[in-house]
Order: sequence, then C-alpha cells, then structure tokens
Amino acid sequence: MLTTLSARETNLVFAIMQDMVAIREARELRLQLGERLLDLFQADHFASYIWERDAGDTGGVFLNMDENNLAAYETHFQYCDPITPRFRMCRRATHLDQVISREDFLRTEFFNDFLARDGLRHGMNYHAYSGVNHLGDLRIWRGRGRETFEQRDLDLLDAIGTAFGNALTNLRREETRLRESDPRRRFLAWAEKHGLTAREKDVLALLSEGKRDREMAADLGVSATTVRSHLKSIYQKSCTGSRAALLASLNGSHALQ
Repeated sequence: MLTTLSARETNLVFAIMQDMVAIREARELRLQLGERLLDLFQADHFASYIWERDAGDTGGVFLNMDENNLAAYETHFQYCDPITPRFRMCRRATHLDQVISREDFLRTEFFNDFLARDGLRHGMNYHAYSGVNHLGDLRIWRGRGRETFEQRDLDLLDAIGTAFGNALTNLRREETRLRESDPRRRFLAWAEKHGLTAREKDVLALLSEGKRDREMAADLGVSATTVRSHLKSIYQKSCTGSRAALLASLNGSHALQ
C-alpha cells in the first residue's frame, strides 16, 4: 500500500494524470512523463523505449543521458543487456535488485561499459503492454552516491505505470481509428486486400468518382474495352458482380478490415 503522499508528490501525480489525458502523441507523452518522474522520485536519469520482437528497443526518448552512449545501446548494448529482458517480463514496477544480484550486476559489461559511463547505479522499470504488444516503458535511475529506490517508490511507479499503459492503449486506438477513417487509406487497404494491380486501382479510383467507361478510358489513355476488362477482373477478385455491389463493398465495412 502507498503511504500518504506529500503535497509536492500529490501535485506531481496530479500533473502526471493530467498529462496522460491531455497529451495526444505517445512519444511526447513518454518524454513529458520522464521529466515529471525524475522530479517525483528525485531521480537522475530517464529513458523510455518501445520494444518490438524483430527490431528490439526502438523509439527511444531520454533525459540526462549521453546521446553517443545511447547510440551504442541501440547498436550493441541492448543485445547484451542482462536486465531489461527480465524487467520486461515482470509487467509491474520492478527494482533492479529483483532481477539480478548487485554483485552480478556490477560485474557485467552492460554496467561497466554502458550504464557507468552516465553514472547510472540504482534503477527501476515499468513496462506497459496491451495483450502481448509492448507499448512503451519507463526506466528511472539514480546515480552514484545516491540511495536506492524503496518499496514505496515501486508502489507509486506501479500505480502510475498502470495509468500510463491505459493512456498508450487509448492513443493507439485513436491512431487506428483515424487511420481507418481516412478514405484514401481505406481505399488502399481494400485494394491490397483484394490483390488489385496498379492499373486496376486506377480504374477503381475513377469508378469511385462516378465516371463511366468512356470517361475512365479517356483519363487513362486506353480503350473502353480495356477498362471493362479491368472492371471484370476487379469484380472477380472482390466477388462482386456489378458496379453497385463493388462500390458498396469499397465503401462499406469490408473497407475497414
């Protein structure tokens, strides 16, 4: 259970929750939360990535860390990182000491050649998911000579992390809704789904504008017979038998799938 928050902590948590409603872009949100979390936890360093199975950690944002050192993380050190994959499996706020012993940690290449260069010593992470999809993480560190994080810090980060995951999920849903509501994107998605050729896409685009065979032929510089041949192919591929059925499919629910 969280202990009572101080006035400063209460104000910061309130500001964090406001950010998660007001900020509508995920990268901007992660960076803004980083600034708030450094203040809230009296920490020194922050980083946040999105993990993809094939690409590894991508889309990094960071505070108080050297850009060249982080470039080395993306090209090398993430692949010999002994702690982040363990943090990633926990799905709750987790302390460094919960994933590796301090003695083992201090002997790793990851600590000595990467983290120590920026002075990172004591860390905790939160990794947000939607199902099996990693949405983003919060990596918070204190430097040399500082006290490590306490259970109270973990409890507070876990509560914030849960709201963070919900905010990222909502942002992804909104991005998907906007993408699918774009007529051009719907058109291309429908055409790709049915395997249309480039020329068939041209014919379909003109048909959707209400043009007749001869008008389409003139626009494309082909004969009306060629246009009708393309239309026949489109009908076959989309399992529609008429212009009306084709346009209904293009503009209906199938266009969103």
